[in-house]
Amino acid sequence: MRITNRYMANNMLNNIQNNLSKLARSQEQIATSKRMLRPSDDPNMLGQLLSIKNTLSYNEQYARNIDDGLSYLDMNDAAMGTLGDVLKKVQELTLQGANDTYNSEDRKAIAEQIDKMIDQVVDLGNSTVGGKYIYAGTTNGNPPFERQGDVIYYKGDLHGVYREVLAGTDYRIDTPGVTIGIGYDLLNNAAKTVPPPDILSGLSDQGFSGTLNFKLDLSASPGKVIINGQLKNGSVTRDFVDSEFALDANNKLTVTDPDLAGLEIQFAQKANDGAEYNFSFGTKGLFGNVDQNTAGPKTVYDHANVKGEADQGIFDVLFAARDLFRDDSIPDFKQKVDELIAKLSQQSDHILQQRVAEGARVRHFESLQDQLLDQEVKLTQSMEKIEGADVARLSIEAAQQELAYNASLAVGAKILSTSLLDFLR
Repeated sequence: MRITNRYMANNMLNNIQNNLSKLARSQEQIATSKRMLRPSDDPNMLGQLLSIKNTLSYNEQYARNIDDGLSYLDMNDAAMGTLGDVLKKVQELTLQGANDTYNSEDRKAIAEQIDKMIDQVVDLGNSTVGGKYIYAGTTNGNPPFERQGDVIYYKGDLHGVYREVLAGTDYRIDTPGVTIGIGYDLLNNAAKTVPPPDILSGLSDQGFSGTLNFKLDLSASPGKVIINGQLKNGSVTRDFVDSEFALDANNKLTVTDPDLAGLEIQFAQKANDGAEYNFSFGTKGLFGNVDQNTAGPKTVYDHANVKGEADQGIFDVLFAARDLFRDDSIPDFKQKVDELIAKLSQQSDHILQQRVAEGARVRHFESLQDQLLDQEVKLTQSMEKIEGADVARLSIEAAQQELAYNASLAVGAKILSTSLLDFLR
């Protein structure tokens, strides 16, 4: 084989380039502290690395959702604390107004104080966090509560606000401001991937409470709902074991059966077969209940049309207190005061129960937050083991590669310093 100067030059350049590439790679690994810079560096570990990074990315979103949920819960707790203070103040004013040393004018002054507190409660109902009304449900464009004279309207919807805080696990982050006496939970993906149900009308007999499981069977048209569970009203129980109720062509449930008379629920028109829900009966929103789930504003309190006691909330009690002290000439004034104090205590207990449930949710969210933080630490450690670089070892290798590179430059300069032209002089 004939060895030419050109061959030697090309060979030397290739060697120099190889040494330079190794040096550049070592320097890049040192600068990034990563062993794996490209998929081709370690194809066997690439799948595991991508899986870890994907999990970390999802966990970041879950952490943001948890923070969002905690902000809702914290603001709700603050609002409920203020509501409790309002009720406590009204109780104090009620006891003062019941004193015989107070005359009609003094009691009218108390009535005006309570009337201002009603406005304060409306403002609490319109509390926001991050520009979102925490009691508006999923309709968040306008304040949900509005007072027009002696009528309180609710302009939000009755849907819950949910956040995905673990893979495939949604949790409700809001507390219902009002309900129609019924709440619900979405139990499976078939229920979560379509619009939530609209409870148009509750039970005619509102004394019953309990939880019923609803499962949609849409294998035939029209479909049906299979119901299991039990409702109770004192010693009276109503049991449902695979009880079937027909849906109409638009997946609307209208019950005429005496056990569930009055119940009307609109499921999604494109509902999924097998969608499963738990409906809780006998519930009450933080501010009370509404009679009908109408498309427009819903009446929370109407002075001219007082609801049944089961649906009454804080507005009913505050308006009753105001009216009582506006006109103390009514018969049995003292008895009315005693009844009012009992109702104020009931509302205080209701808010306290809501705060206790709220505290349990906060603790649950905080435990999930800690779980995600622990998982992040462990996943980051695993990722570091896979793609992390041994900087000390790389520094030694880089020094060796730099020495080899400089040596190749020096040898190349010496070997290629002579050519055929040197012999033609």
